[in-house]
Amino acid sequence: YQVRYRVYTPHNYANLTKLPVVYVTDGHEYADDRLGAMLIVLDNLIHQNKIRPVMAVFIDPRDPATGNNRRMNEYRANIRFANFVADELVPAIDQAYKTDTAANQRAILGTSLGGWNSAFFGMMRYDRFRLIGIHSPAFDNAIIQQLGNSPRLPLKIYMSTGTIFDTQVQARSMKAVLDEKGYPLRYTEVNQGHSWGNWRALIDEPLEYFFPAN
Repeated sequence: YQVRYRVYTPHNYANLTKLPVVYVTDGHEYADDRLGAMLIVLDNLIHQNKIRPVMAVFIDPRDPATGNNRRMNEYRANIRFANFVADELVPAIDQAYKTDTAANQRAILGTSLGGWNSAFFGMMRYDRFRLIGIHSPAFDNAIIQQLGNSPRLPLKIYMSTGTIFDTQVQARSMKAVLDEKGYPLRYTEVNQGHSWGNWRALIDEPLEYFFPAN
């Protein structure tokens, strides 16, 4: 499976070791200064000592050969994609970079269908990903029920939603399940819609929750 991705390393990387890693779906948009601007957010949070130095892997869902966006297939409870990232991409990153290889130091972050994907990664591949970042999740009912019916997993979860024609119905249903199970959860609702204006303003929250400086 061919995939294009970009890797962010923090300032002074040469002198750092055992860096946590956040894997980001729709990475070409999260990394775009006109959309997610996540590179700027990471630089600022690390410089201001709001988070410890971390790496980020921005996974581009567009087919490198054709340019076709594969997110509709990849992010909808696709175990083959989850296994590809967990069993092929993660080891490649861990071999090439100075990462912390512990599952509780590895995050997956996504928005909309990517938020559904993050929850699916947490449920199916918690051996690799235990920090689950979710912006405006386009969940189906099945994954909410699956998490509700499964034993509590070793996950720490961040979830946000807007309240203007966004995914608040699905997010609130999932929050109720997570609260009942006793999951560590930070949950945010904002007076926004389903857009990068919403998500860009909240990129700092999962990063500060997962990777606090102190």
